[in-house]
Amino acid sequence: MTSDLAPLLKAAKAAVDAITFDDSGTHGRGGNGGLISRETIRKTDELRLAISRFTATHTNTRREDAQP
Repeated sequence: MTSDLAPLLKAAKAAVDAITFDDSGTHGRGGNGGLISRETIRKTDELRLAISRFTATHTNTRREDAQP
């Protein structure tokens, strides 16, 4: 992963976490009463998946015992 993308990914992850916290809190505590739309939550989940796919594609995560 290039150093140019690291700040973008860090900010995107922070936004995803903040929106999720607003909706659900953490371990049943906190949150802002779900004062965000379901559409925002859906888009946040899509962003989370995109970040996960990007990270998996651009980092060396292959383990010795992984199947080819």
